[in-house]
Amino acid sequence: MLKKSGLPLKSYIINPRGATRKTVEAAGLNSADSLTASRTLDQRMLELNREGYLNGHTPFSALVAFSSLITAYLHGLKYIALSNESSANESTVAGSSVNHQYSKSFEFERDFHEYEERYIGSGVYYFSMLRPLSEFQIAKYFSGLGSYHDIFRSCNAGSKADVWCGHCPKCLFVFLILSPFLRHARLTEIFGTDMLEDESMLTDFRKLTGLASEKPFECVGSRDEVNAAICLTIEQMENSGERLPRLLSWYREQPLYAASFPQRHAFERRYDPAHLLPPAFLKILTDECYGGELPCCAD
Repeated sequence: MLKKSGLPLKSYIINPRGATRKTVEAAGLNSADSLTASRTLDQRMLELNREGYLNGHTPFSALVAFSSLITAYLHGLKYIALSNESSANESTVAGSSVNHQYSKSFEFERDFHEYEERYIGSGVYYFSMLRPLSEFQIAKYFSGLGSYHDIFRSCNAGSKADVWCGHCPKCLFVFLILSPFLRHARLTEIFGTDMLEDESMLTDFRKLTGLASEKPFECVGSRDEVNAAICLTIEQMENSGERLPRLLSWYREQPLYAASFPQRHAFERRYDPAHLLPPAFLKILTDECYGGELPCCAD
């Protein structure tokens, strides 16, 4: 989106690996356009792990925030454009404020932005370009960017080997959120397996759809948009005479399907006004994702 705008861009990568390098190349950016940083783990933490202690959750997006601010300042850059979406604001545990994605939430983004202005004053403006959008809208937009489909990754379990593991909640979420926009056979090709035929994924499937009160402790989208994506996929497959995979066939018989089906188009023009986009960047997003005019009724 920013590349099409014609603005001069640089990518920022911590510990570059296959998928991130290939993504930069697919975007048409060269090594001179890429700023990189290295991250190492404290050896004492690794020793404690070996002794049986848990190291907890690393707020990686917070590390990105502080390190990118330093990097942008050193290189004389004005803006840091993150890619965190409104879906990251939803709590992981229903009815609570416990959120695995806290450092990707708007609450963190706003607090970091204010902290920087008050205590650092670098002159660098930190914001998320995709904050007004949901994961559903991003998946729809991304489905049209075919040059990235064989190289992108969003799997923690397979990150070191630069693969989709095909058996974790994050893989399942990405498979589901893209399912209304890419053919089922194409998704199976991308992931290397048909995750919707894997009955061992039913527990995670229930968590992603809200049939269990706790979402997986992974960076995944909201329950409602997962249900919308599933309903649209079922509708499309039935209309084209395709056989439903096992997990979709099971979901088709649940009361949640009937309850969610009327809202299957609810995310197509969703707009969250809680964001920090400067006017010029908001215009770029509005022109690209909303046909030049924001929805009259914002959520």
